[in-house]
Amino acid sequence: MIALYHFDRSTAAQKVRLSLAEKGLAWESRYVDPGMKKRQQHDPDYLKLNPRGLVPTLVHDGRVVRESQVILEYLEDVFPTTPLRPADSYERAQMRLWTKLVDEGLHVDSRTIGQCIAMRFVMQDVDPATIKRHYEAMPDEVRRDNDLVNNEKGLNSPLLPGAVRRFKKAFTAIEDRLEDSPWLAGGMFSLADISLVVYSARMESFQLAGLLDALPRLRDWQARIKARPSWAEAVEKWGDTSSPTRQERGKEAFPRIKALWA
Repeated sequence: MIALYHFDRSTAAQKVRLSLAEKGLAWESRYVDPGMKKRQQHDPDYLKLNPRGLVPTLVHDGRVVRESQVILEYLEDVFPTTPLRPADSYERAQMRLWTKLVDEGLHVDSRTIGQCIAMRFVMQDVDPATIKRHYEAMPDEVRRDNDLVNNEKGLNSPLLPGAVRRFKKAFTAIEDRLEDSPWLAGGMFSLADISLVVYSARMESFQLAGLLDALPRLRDWQARIKARPSWAEAVEKWGDTSSPTRQERGKEAFPRIKALWA
């Protein structure tokens, strides 16, 4: 039996749900509400499964697997039918160079961009004592320290220019790669595509799609992935990836992000 602890808009959870959908695997949903009123990711019982207090967490036949990129590889090892890794060793290595970008900083940069644009405003409507407890209970020190800077400084955060710069570098690399292949690794839809498309989609959810207009191959790649049945099952089924706050604040922030992008 497969159980997945997740929540709807989490890019890390989206990746795992995409893999499960591509493989046609049945799984049990264990929804973790990250809202400030519940903060279920900090619940003591959940922290026993995931000491970092993050989603997703996969439990397969009683065995716990954490970290989205590790979970994706685990699913490939245990359920090789409908492969999402190239068979050729060299092409598989190329795939892993792409997926490595996520843990090297792209995921952290994604949170910085989202926090600076919109999520900091959510905090303004929360009781200060609740916010204090939230961050005191957050096990991930990098996430906590970055959030505190980004919440205070917003679009003037010293972390934002580097995050935008690295996003542009990664997306430009995707654009260049797609000149020679429809997919990122080995000419097949793979974990590389799953691991990175959720971040370009996240940019859209923050009303930053205009930044991608100069990357037509990336836009086509993303559209082809969204047309796959797995996207509807793994992403759209769980609700709109945007929100009124993301839409409103994203439009306000676009000139600043565009300037940094340029």
